Parts: sequence; C-alpha cells; structure tokens
Amino acid sequence: MLPTNFKPQGTYNLLRIGGDHDGGYLVELESIEKTEALISMGIGRNWRFEEDFIAHKDIKIHAYDHSIRGLFWIKFFIKRFLSILIGRLYAPYNAITTYINFLHFFRDRAVLFYEKIGTEEENCTNLKKTIERIKEKPIFLKIDIEGYEYEILDEIILNSQFLSGMVIEFHNTSDHIAEIKNFIDSFELKLVHIHPNNNRVDEQGNPRAIEMSFAREPEKLSEASSLPHPLDQLNVPKKAAVNLRFFNS
Repeated sequence: MLPTNFKPQGTYNLLRIGGDHDGGYLVELESIEKTEALISMGIGRNWRFEEDFIAHKDIKIHAYDHSIRGLFWIKFFIKRFLSILIGRLYAPYNAITTYINFLHFFRDRAVLFYEKIGTEEENCTNLKKTIERIKEKPIFLKIDIEGYEYEILDEIILNSQFLSGMVIEFHNTSDHIAEIKNFIDSFELKLVHIHPNNNRVDEQGNPRAIEMSFAREPEKLSEASSLPHPLDQLNVPKKAAVNLRFFNS
C-alpha cells in the first residue's frame, strides 16, 4: 500500500503525451500551454514524448542522457541484426531508421547534452545548471533517470518557481516511500496523476516503479479521483496490471 498523499486529490484535464505503453505520460493540459521550454532527463531509444510535446506547442527542448554515446548504438545494431535469427527480419531496417530519426531530431528540434544528471560531482550536471542553460521560462520537466531522481529532489523543490509542470518516474519505490511522500508534501506543484509501472512488483504487490504527473494550479474537473485513468496504458502489455492501494498516513 502507498501513503494517501500519493493519490491525486481530484480529477484533472489530462492528455497522453508520448507513445503507447512505456514512455508515454499523462500531462495536465494547461501546464502544456504555460510551458516555454522542456528539459527532458533520460532519453534512451525513445524520444516520442519530446516529439509529441512539441507537436502540441513548439518550444525549445534541452535533453540529457549520458548513456547514449560510445558503444550504445553499436550494441543496439548488433542486437537488432542478431534478432534476424529469431525471425525478426525487419529489425535491422528498423534499427537504422531509429538511428536516422535520432540524428534528425537532435539536430533540428532539440539540443542533446551527453551529461549525467545527479549531484555536483565530476561528470554530473545538477538541475540548477540545466535551468540556467535555458533562457525560456517556465519549464516543463520530464525525469526518467533510473534512480538518480532521488539525488535532485531537493533541487526540484528549490527551483519549483521556474516550473509549469513535471512528469517523473520514481524507481525502487519500496525503498524510498518516505522520500517520495516528503517530496509531494514539499513541492508547490500539485500531483495530478499517478500510474504504476507493471514491469515489476515488490513482496507486498506494490509497483517497483511509479510515474507521477504534477502541474501548477491545475483546474479540477471533479473532487473525486478515479484510477486508473482511461488514457493509462500498461507499460508492459504482456504482464498483469497493478492495482494501487492507499492508506492514511
């Protein structure tokens, strides 16, 4: 079970941004309209969220991912070519198309920084620096950095005046319940949606990762909160859905 403040206190006007299943998030509609820039932390091989966002509003994008350089694409191509052996004949073609689209998008529509998000340690970029790099405000944040989100939660709170909205994936949720709870209570943006990643669950049946959406001054459509939202999709279609349960804390 999750603390009750993990549950949105109402129903809001949400739009799905990004592709189907993993990588798509529900975003409060007005927060898109208020946004003048997008800072996206964590890209991998999926930048559909970024493409979809600027299809709704043409804004500047700064993206961060230190992992998609060096051997990243070589390993990607090798795996796709080897997948011919299991009958995936179009995998190499799709891999080449993906890479070409990557080059085009991060040349023409977005700026990509090959930097790790975290503390001010060597080879890391903190949130304050990413905000200082981009002139346009307010900013929408997308954060999916595989556990390093906990290193920048205090910075998000300190810089919340620059934000119009945020989607964030919390990893290893069971180990960080108190941190997430305190963050929600301290963050000036309002929680408008929660979605469980159904890829893995803990011993109590709680998701090992959860996605949360926040917005500044969102308009409530209803005082009641209904989960799952009609626009929600399973992150992993072949696995069972996860039902969220909440307790008063």
